[in-house]
Amino acid sequence: MAKKRINILIFSSIWSFIIGILTALYLNLINYIIDFIWGYFNHHNNFSLRPAYPFLICIPFGIIIGFLVKKLGSYPLTIEEVLHDVRKSGKLDYHSWWKSFTLGLLSLGAGGSIGPEASTTVLTSGMINWLGDKIRLMTTHYKSWVHFWQIGIDKDTLLQSPKFSELFRTKNQKKWFITFNILIGTILIFKLFPEEGAFGIHERPIYWSWTILWYSLVPIIGGILFAYFFLYLEKTFTRVETWALPALLKATLWGIVLSVLTLVTNYALFSGEFHIVSFSKTALSYSPLFLLLIALIKTISTHAGFAMGWRGGKIFPAIFSSVAVGAAISQFIPIQPAITVSLAVVASITIILEKPLLTAVLLIFLLPISLAPLIFITAYIVMLIHKFLLKKLA
Repeated sequence: MAKKRINILIFSSIWSFIIGILTALYLNLINYIIDFIWGYFNHHNNFSLRPAYPFLICIPFGIIIGFLVKKLGSYPLTIEEVLHDVRKSGKLDYHSWWKSFTLGLLSLGAGGSIGPEASTTVLTSGMINWLGDKIRLMTTHYKSWVHFWQIGIDKDTLLQSPKFSELFRTKNQKKWFITFNILIGTILIFKLFPEEGAFGIHERPIYWSWTILWYSLVPIIGGILFAYFFLYLEKTFTRVETWALPALLKATLWGIVLSVLTLVTNYALFSGEFHIVSFSKTALSYSPLFLLLIALIKTISTHAGFAMGWRGGKIFPAIFSSVAVGAAISQFIPIQPAITVSLAVVASITIILEKPLLTAVLLIFLLPISLAPLIFITAYIVMLIHKFLLKKLA
């Protein structure tokens, strides 16, 4: 029995580690594909074909995406859809991982204003479920040492095996075991393949004063209002998904519309996660009106594109749009712009995600680390305000 437990521990540790590496490699693959397709466009402002380039990329990709959506269905699944499947059946069907992988890469590589978190969640969750099934079979049907390639996953055999959660004494033990191993693998691969951008704890000198207490209400209110506007447009464009139009037509049409939006601002493209830091450094050079226009176009580009078949995550486009709103507000109040932008982003994302702890942890990697206490406090205060408003409206 002891040898069997050691076998399972080594097996699960190694494969949890590998899952973390594969997850990070997928994220790096996305960045390499985007840079391969859009690198010259992003780095050369004097590119002669620059105004026409989005049309040459987005429209053909729109045709391909529409064709695959028609054949395969609406992929990648969103985080909400993944959670729904897990709650409903207790697991995620990982056999269709390649659909989310393919359509996720295509939409992101084509410049869609959606994030990689949706397809990444599907792939990582699928691999975790696959690992869980392997461990269940090892626990029940193998007496001692066994290699992973010797374990065949059979549905009938799985039905006779204990659930994955039953292999741990507590739910927290399972969660922390898997999370720890995947996190270590992810950190290692990002060290091996460093990516300069938003994901890195960075410092910035913060000038604290009592005026922050008074003026902080302005960006918090602005962030809250933008969050409700973001969610309202999300519900509005959800109706577009029900339009009785062929998937090929909708995806191609969005390729044309997205190309036209780039004539106003190139920020209509991409999710924005690796442009957040660089954008925050130059945002104050834009007028407040143009910053609000960027936030509007980014929001429309995300929700409309998703509804037209260019599916993906919405968290990072929401963060980017919130940064634009915060930068616009910062030009009207006498406190440090970094504080103003941070407060607006925290307020907005807290309401959009409705998870203050997740919001705070995520934004610490994007905002100056010296603002960490302010980020946590603001997230929980905004959540209380949000719950109060929902209760009154209900």
